Amino acid sequence: MKSLLKQKTDALSIAQLHVIFFGLCSLLTLVLYLYGGATNPFVSLYLVPVAISAATFSIRFTLSLATFCLLAYSLLMFYYEPMQLLSPGHEMTSGGDLHSMHTSEENQINWHIIGMWINFVLSTLLITYFVLRMAKALGRRNAELAAIREQQLRDEQLLGIATLAAGTLHELATPLATMTLLTEELKNSAGSHPDIVEDVDLLAQQLARCKLSLQNLTQAAEQSSDQLQRVAIQEYLNKVLTHWHLLKPKVPLVNRTGSIEGFIRVDSTFEQAIINLLNNAAEASPADLGISVQANKKADLLTIHIRDHGPGIDISAGKLGKPFVSTRGEGRGLGLFLSNATIERLGGDVMLQPHSDGGTLTTITLPCAQ
Repeated sequence: MKSLLKQKTDALSIAQLHVIFFGLCSLLTLVLYLYGGATNPFVSLYLVPVAISAATFSIRFTLSLATFCLLAYSLLMFYYEPMQLLSPGHEMTSGGDLHSMHTSEENQINWHIIGMWINFVLSTLLITYFVLRMAKALGRRNAELAAIREQQLRDEQLLGIATLAAGTLHELATPLATMTLLTEELKNSAGSHPDIVEDVDLLAQQLARCKLSLQNLTQAAEQSSDQLQRVAIQEYLNKVLTHWHLLKPKVPLVNRTGSIEGFIRVDSTFEQAIINLLNNAAEASPADLGISVQANKKADLLTIHIRDHGPGIDISAGKLGKPFVSTRGEGRGLGLFLSNATIERLGGDVMLQPHSDGGTLTTITLPCAQ
């Protein structure tokens, strides 16, 4: 029933469905009024829309519909058109407001009708309470299953990227070794061409950087994912920012981390995650403005803010942190995806949002170690 109503919602809005349910209950009230009121054995049909509403609609609407049905049932105990067939053993009065199904000749209350009303009230309350709890529990379970499926999909994507990275690592070793030899030969013969000495030195530096990155990747792959190191926050952040500034010396960096006491548990991939986020911020910012980094510790939680001066992000996109989705016009978006996956694996979180003064504010949160 819930899936059927969900399909119908594509054609009808929730408000229209609310009107339809109230209309059906009103129509049922009219029919019961014309055919015996609360003495009609089909008066329990009020429970059907209440049960459906509790399983599919909001709590507010279910309570309002249940209140409407209870009020209608109560009024039908006193105001209705009697039916002789419904009470063949009782004498019916035609002119008065009270009928023999409710009062006897001695003007005593018919406790059978009162018992039916009490039973209806209890049934309505129990159905509303337990069905609402069941629907809420099913909703939480569906949300948990969706989160598990999303995590499994992310793990599969990470496994695929890791497989490609391993193959790329093996394939790049030989070309890098060849280019290193050629660079050495160019250095030896650069004496007769002084105009290319600076370019050859730059090429040698970039090759050394590539080899160092591959070595770090190999070491990270050899380490177990559960081998976390307890490091001092201030010392670790200074090391990461110094390392990144050596890689991007032309990008202005404002370090506002201050003095932070405490420790965190990280592995070698966390440094690369921060570097990826810094690279994204640097590439989004104009060359003369650069980026700023601020960090603080509160309630055993480390917060790192990275702010750029770029065009900002579209938070309505809803795809940030997924592979092959980039915040820039160019790039494959893998850096942001891998950074987000790494920080989440360490128990942290990454959030990107527009800054009030322009640009993008990247917020990293990570639990501190005891």
